[in-house]
Amino acid sequence: MKALVYDGKLSLQQVPDPAPKQGEALIRIRYSSICNTDLEILKGYMGFKGILGHEFVGEVITEKSRFFGKDVVGEINISCGRCYMCQTGRKSHCTNRSVMGIFEHAGAFADYVVLPEKNLHVVPANVELPAAVFTEPLAAALEIFEQTKISPTDNVFIFGAGKLGLLITQVFRLSGCEYTLLDINPDKVEFARGLGLPAKKLNDLQVEERAEICVDCTGSPDGIGIALKHLRPRGKLILKTTVADPAKVDLNQIVMHEFNIIGSRCGVFEPALSLLSQKLVDVEPLITKVFAFDEIEEAFKLAAQPDSINVLIRHKPER
Repeated sequence: MKALVYDGKLSLQQVPDPAPKQGEALIRIRYSSICNTDLEILKGYMGFKGILGHEFVGEVITEKSRFFGKDVVGEINISCGRCYMCQTGRKSHCTNRSVMGIFEHAGAFADYVVLPEKNLHVVPANVELPAAVFTEPLAAALEIFEQTKISPTDNVFIFGAGKLGLLITQVFRLSGCEYTLLDINPDKVEFARGLGLPAKKLNDLQVEERAEICVDCTGSPDGIGIALKHLRPRGKLILKTTVADPAKVDLNQIVMHEFNIIGSRCGVFEPALSLLSQKLVDVEPLITKVFAFDEIEEAFKLAAQPDSINVLIRHKPER
């Protein structure tokens, strides 16, 4: 099969087709998406070498699978099911886990990928395949609400108007609380406003303005420090950013102001698919451009541009 391989540089290569084991399914990729994590891997994040890509939708072609012929999305953490973390309901932190396209498991920038059946979720019939690619980041946005109580009386600052920030802001729109999306890029601020989201330039945020909850999804090492400056004492800082070169944080202010720091990453897929099915989150405007799989190296160049939101890859003609 053809795959995008990272071994210090990106290149399309012919590699052997993956072979599913017992309990696994072979998936023909239909669409995939370039995530900021993919871009950070190119800078050294996780030290990953191999086939990149973890946001996808595809068709199961393993005939013995209960998902045969169905369009599916897949959770990216492959857990053992036996360790202490798995047995206590924390499978995304399995001590033996691999992570598709990020750590010791081939990713979705290929003709085919293999995943355990337990990781798969059927795409509702009324969700278009390009929209289904947003399931994984939308689940990550929803994880915030799994981890902490959001009150309608809270005010929230969301830092970073990239794909994840826009998804998180749309989810907060359903919560009834006061929320503001902030970014240094005026074009992204205008884009967010065009979606009906309350957004403003970071430079317009006054020094004294504070929120009960700050969410950092800037994708920048500086994001944590900026968010902390605008967090009220005993407020909650939710961290979504992962970068190759993390920032040094002044821990004294966390102690003095009694901040609550919450790391947040992967989430549950079914609620995300439900939001997409009910059209409660609008993802179509977030698609910057769709490239053919053979053009994926060019797609990475566009995805790295500051004004890009989400670049999709079309792998196979739709049925």
